[in-house]
Parts: sequence; C-alpha cells; structure tokens
Amino acid sequence: MIRAARLLAVLATCVPALAAADPMVLAAASTSRALDAALQESGIAAVTSYGASGMLARQIEQGAPADIFVSANPKWMAYLIERGLVAEADVSVLMSNRLVLIAPAGAAALVPEEIGARLAGENFVMADPETAPVGSYGKAALETLKVWDRIAPAFVPTRNTLATVAAVASGDAVLGLVYASDAAGQPGVQVVWDIPEDSHPPIRYLLAPLAQGEDAEGGAALRSYLGSAEAAGVLAEHGFIALEGGT
Repeated sequence: MIRAARLLAVLATCVPALAAADPMVLAAASTSRALDAALQESGIAAVTSYGASGMLARQIEQGAPADIFVSANPKWMAYLIERGLVAEADVSVLMSNRLVLIAPAGAAALVPEEIGARLAGENFVMADPETAPVGSYGKAALETLKVWDRIAPAFVPTRNTLATVAAVASGDAVLGLVYASDAAGQPGVQVVWDIPEDSHPPIRYLLAPLAQGEDAEGGAALRSYLGSAEAAGVLAEHGFIALEGGT
C-alpha cells in the first residue's frame, strides 16, 4: 500500500495539471469579425460562439456554460434579466452601429427620391424584420423616411446580413440594407446611402457577464479589455461605433 501511494504521488508530479477553461463568449453574429479582431489584439484566450441573439439567449437559459453574452437585440438581454440569469446592473453598452444601403460595386450614389426608379423590376434585400434586429431597425427607418411603400413590392427577406451582402454582391439584388459594419471592407458592394440615425431606434449592442461560465476571472479580464480605448479602436476599424465605458 505504501509503495502504491508513493507511485501515485510520483505520477501526480509528472502529469501536468489540466488547463483551466478559457472564458466562453456568446455573441451576435454581426459582431464576429470585430470581436475576433479585438480578441486577437487582447491576447486573452477565449472560446467564441456566434449566432442570432435570440438563439443564444435560449442557450443561456438552458444552461450553456458561458461567461459573457453580447446581444444585438436589447429585448433578449431583457429576457435574461427577467429570468434572473443576468443582473441588470451589470449590463453595459459595448458599441453601436449605423444603417446603410448597399449596391453592387460601381453603382452610383443614391438619394431617397430615386429608390423607386432604381428598384424597377429588381430586388431589394434585407434581413427579415420579424426575426433580425437589423431588419427591424431597417423597416422602422424606411417607414419613418416614407420610402417603405416604394420598397415593399421589391422586398425579398434574407436570413441575415451576410446573405444580404452576398445577394447584392452577386447582382441578385440592386439594393440591400445592412449595418455599416457588415459593408465595411466587403468586396463587390459599396455604400450608396447612409440612413439618418434619427430615423430609427438607437442601435445598441449590450454586454453582460454570466454566472454560469467556467472562467469568471478570464471573463472579467475580457470585459475590462472590451471597455478599453484600445478595443474601441479595433471595433471602430470594423465599422462599429465604439462606446468606451459603456454609456
């Protein structure tokens, strides 16, 4: 027994301890390029999973071991607050965005009065307003600007902004509405109209810590970095409006 105990002790010193889990980040799909770049700059190892904010909120509700949630839709953060999975006092605004109309590369700039003529016999694409925050913001803006009636007959809903960009770049649609961050640096498309920010509710990406993750310390370090001036610069490079300090 003594020899066995000594052998186990020796083996214990030879086998490296299992590495602690890296913080898990669940974030809206539209943030993927910017957050990946920010994580790379931070030097903090993390595991990321991107998807629709509603889908991710449901995963959190079902016990997903996440440390941070970044939502593109405030209602899903409110959903988790109501269920006691997020503390309202811990929620901060990470960044904002703008809405733009895009067209295939080489297209002329657009003024609202020309939308009907530009769409004659063509398609207008945007993520579905019933399921995607960008579509909801977009439809609200187009209604406020009194151009939705001209767009509606040509409207073809897409699954998300990636699909919207792809449809415009391929020429399957002559106009599309996306976040400015989705259009930034994308080949095959160009911005033809910056939609006025006062035409729709404020766009806010909310960030909150989660208690059900496996690396609270790493999650706290990552949240601290994402609120820094350095991270704000990275987010801005990817078309977002960084809100340093979470105002």
